[in-house]
Amino acid sequence: MDRALNFEIFRPKGRLSSHIQALWSVSVSSKRPVKIQKWLHSDACSGILFNLGNAFSLGDKEFSANVILLPVSKEAQLLTLSTGARLIGVRFHPAISFGFFKATYNQPMEVKAGATSQVEYDALYQELSNQRGHYANITFLYKWIDQAINDTDKMPSSLKKSLNALRYDIKLSDLGDYGVLSQRQIERQFQRWLSMSPKRYQRILRVKNALTVLKTAPNTELAGFALNNGFTDQAHMTREFKQIAKTTPGKYCKMVICNNC
Repeated sequence: MDRALNFEIFRPKGRLSSHIQALWSVSVSSKRPVKIQKWLHSDACSGILFNLGNAFSLGDKEFSANVILLPVSKEAQLLTLSTGARLIGVRFHPAISFGFFKATYNQPMEVKAGATSQVEYDALYQELSNQRGHYANITFLYKWIDQAINDTDKMPSSLKKSLNALRYDIKLSDLGDYGVLSQRQIERQFQRWLSMSPKRYQRILRVKNALTVLKTAPNTELAGFALNNGFTDQAHMTREFKQIAKTTPGKYCKMVICNNC
């Protein structure tokens, strides 16, 4: 990892583990002469960013607001951090953000100072600004999110069952057997809670899982790997990677090998 980039992540256990993937904090040295870029892989999840430093970019858009509510991730995005950048974030599990935000977003939503909402973001931002160091930020954010998660607006059990079924590559036509709803009803739930179809969710999940495996075994023979990981063939895997991960399996493997050198 670039020494100019200081990054810490915490994955909750217990009650919060079913709501939150991770809490994280990242900063870039004020002595860093150039920008740092990192790809954020798609995971069909959403989150919150607290910007405590200089402006940063997601894709081709620059953000300087204190608080940004993120849309559900449908494809990889390039994060660009400038000198003095300092971000703190919450990453939800799939569909959890809808219950928290009471909405889904097509683009990152900047929360304006003084805006009225169910969450007092201004006060939270000020408290985070007063913390010193990654550990202090993550600890404070953990305590806040533990109180802020609204247990009264849990996702439907049918949607939870469908999400779990798709993790095991169950056919979409068989989802009704797992969700106790018709396929049409389940599709409406996915659109409401994740802003995507079950098919798109399953595609993202397949690519995400493939990236995870290839990161640990970048020398894998790709043709056989594709067939063993839910793709019809290597060409199919390459097309899916290009659309969702914004790279090819071969390029990703070369990058992993290069980073491990």
